[in-house]
Amino acid sequence: MIFNANYLRGAVKIRIIGSMPERFINLCIADNILLWGITKTKEDLIAWIGLDDFFRIRPLVARSRTKIVVMAHRGLPFVVKRIKRRKMMIAGACLFIILLNVLSSYVWFVEVTGLKTMPEQTILNVASQYGLKPGAVKDGINSKLLEREILLNVPEVAWVGVTFTGTRAVIEIVEKTMPKQEDKAPANIVAGKDGVIAELIALAGQPAVKKGDTVKKGDLLIKGFASGLTPTDVQGQPQAASTDPELVRAKGIIKARVWYESYAETGLEATHVTRTGNRQAAILLKIGSSELAFNTTRDQPFAEFETEIIHKQLPGWRNSVFVVESTIKQYYEVTSHKTIKSLDDARNEAHAKAMQVVQDIIPESAQVLSRNYEVLKTTEENIVRVKVSVETIEDIGQTINISQ
Repeated sequence: MIFNANYLRGAVKIRIIGSMPERFINLCIADNILLWGITKTKEDLIAWIGLDDFFRIRPLVARSRTKIVVMAHRGLPFVVKRIKRRKMMIAGACLFIILLNVLSSYVWFVEVTGLKTMPEQTILNVASQYGLKPGAVKDGINSKLLEREILLNVPEVAWVGVTFTGTRAVIEIVEKTMPKQEDKAPANIVAGKDGVIAELIALAGQPAVKKGDTVKKGDLLIKGFASGLTPTDVQGQPQAASTDPELVRAKGIIKARVWYESYAETGLEATHVTRTGNRQAAILLKIGSSELAFNTTRDQPFAEFETEIIHKQLPGWRNSVFVVESTIKQYYEVTSHKTIKSLDDARNEAHAKAMQVVQDIIPESAQVLSRNYEVLKTTEENIVRVKVSVETIEDIGQTINISQ
């Protein structure tokens, strides 16, 4: 309670200087002037006194032959005094708070999340029609109405939610999983790659090849014609076949044996480069048509080195051709040493490289029948070359529409 009362009235921290500062304390007690927090230094006393009592101690100071030095002050009266001195700052702070509250009641950013295939502008156009757009008042936006209208106007949307975070509105979208439209145009099935037919089942159309046939990419596998049955009349007598066969969309399962090959080589000698930590930099600054060079270096700063170039350019101003850009060349000193690989290590490395190339082009659905490799002879003694062969069974059918 004393602290709260002293804060409201104001308090002053004083230093009492004199040969007998205790006499000043006694005079204050006799005059009902409250002092607290009294501490003693080597020669002086330090104490707290109320602001009202501070203005009453002048006669007591003279009688006690002491000197009073103000060390600090605190309390509400001093805060009010500082506020009065800074009226414009307080007014600016109040105006800022008012503007902040006003501006935060508007929507300044509209964000759409969850889209996969739909264009964002479609959702934004519907939202704008029903009041949600940058600059709109948040209190004037009916979120439930907006959600319902988006669902009604955009059939691809399965669910929508509108939320507000500060001055940002977020429209969360969940798209419907639309069934793919089946293409019913007449089509043939051709070979997508070379191979030997291992299985062929024609579900629609007429087979053009049989099991065991060798086909090349682009060869016709299943014709997009209806099955060639001889039509009959109502009495069961055969009729002449139509000169124009009925076109259909060929369907079927065509699996073939396919072979893949790849080559890779590895040197028996390998060079390893290591940076020593020493480096030099050359900086070229271009301002308009002028160039300034800083920290220039020799063309060969180190016996062995690597170079890294960093190019930066400040964004240009509108309708300005004034260009400011810098080019930094970093030269790193390196040391290199050679190592010799064993034949087994070189062969394994070349085999891994060749196998990786093949695996990158084999479809995931393909069934691998065999993997083989052989080391090829070369005229170069320091090179190991490997050939990899992979045999698979996979679907090679590719649907091509028939031009009518």
